[in-house]
Amino acid sequence: MKKIMFVAGEASGDQHAAEVYKKIKQQRPEIEAFGMGGAMLEAAGVRIEVDLVSHAVIGIVEALAKISEFFKILTLAKRLLEKERPDAVVLTDFPDLNFRIAAYAKSLGIPVIYFVSPQIWAWRKGRIHTIKKIVDHMIVVFSFEEPLYRKAGIPVTFVGHPLLEQVKPEVPVAQRRQALLGEARGPLVALLPGSRRQEIEFLLPTMAGIAKRLREKHPQIQFVVPVARTVSAERIAAILDKVGLAAQLIREQPYSARAAADLAIVSSGTATLETAILGTPMIVGYRMKRISYWLARIFVKLKFFGLANLVADEKIAPEFLQDAFSPEKVFPIAEALLQDQAMIEKQKQGWARVRNRLGGIGAAARTAEVILKIIG
Repeated sequence: MKKIMFVAGEASGDQHAAEVYKKIKQQRPEIEAFGMGGAMLEAAGVRIEVDLVSHAVIGIVEALAKISEFFKILTLAKRLLEKERPDAVVLTDFPDLNFRIAAYAKSLGIPVIYFVSPQIWAWRKGRIHTIKKIVDHMIVVFSFEEPLYRKAGIPVTFVGHPLLEQVKPEVPVAQRRQALLGEARGPLVALLPGSRRQEIEFLLPTMAGIAKRLREKHPQIQFVVPVARTVSAERIAAILDKVGLAAQLIREQPYSARAAADLAIVSSGTATLETAILGTPMIVGYRMKRISYWLARIFVKLKFFGLANLVADEKIAPEFLQDAFSPEKVFPIAEALLQDQAMIEKQKQGWARVRNRLGGIGAAARTAEVILKIIG
């Protein structure tokens, strides 16, 4: 009986890997899977040994503070590889841990498949030489990544981005908008502070401050906060109460809510790509510990920090990083994006171009095909 070990350390990676395993099971029901991930992989039928998603952190300094936990997890991963001897290990992003797991799996003769490339195009480009030694096949979700690996002589397949299939309104957008607004005229603004506890602490107070200013100017405006499954709704409510902002917290139908919004204020990363796919105008903001920010400035070389802007290769959404992400600086841009039809239309056209760059739907099925071909 064939076995696969999955490792996913972020909420988005957990979701992507879960969809891949579902496609594998459709073709080969007898294949079993175990590993490290979160609730989505577990719901898909993977035996989860460690809830790795709960260990996700942001920033270099924050990661160092958890280094002992990561070494314990790495030791467990090695024991699992030795005991279970899977036919392949499928690693999703999360390179600091997954590179070490890949190296050990390779030493045991276990095929290593890497799904969702580390951002070697953003920083530490030399990692591609390490990848060549420890990864048997790289599966990438951005078209611009494929030539990087081909040039390095690493087997690679571009499958398109899994979000194209996953991100779609759960119910009709007009219906969701009516339910969220009720008797209010709007506009409707979505606040998306991220899927990790640290992001909530760093970003939500600023987002709430921006929202409070908008409400002072526009009393009918309504706010909605889609709550990621990995964070505490109670903590979000406490932060909003401290700032004095009334907002609806939702866990159900989050994509419909975001699509129904006139504007989203979004944490950089996967959430910006989801919002772009839905076509909602947005502002991107991010904060981290000051020392982590300065270290990132030294090592990370990017034109933009919002993932949707990076895919577009142009600044479609306004970006505010660190101290620039403040109510005073963001408020006038947010107000303009709620009223200026030219600005709104420019963003919508930009997000249509981003969707075209992400490839067609079916990334999970194409990824499953690559994995099944490798394990035989």
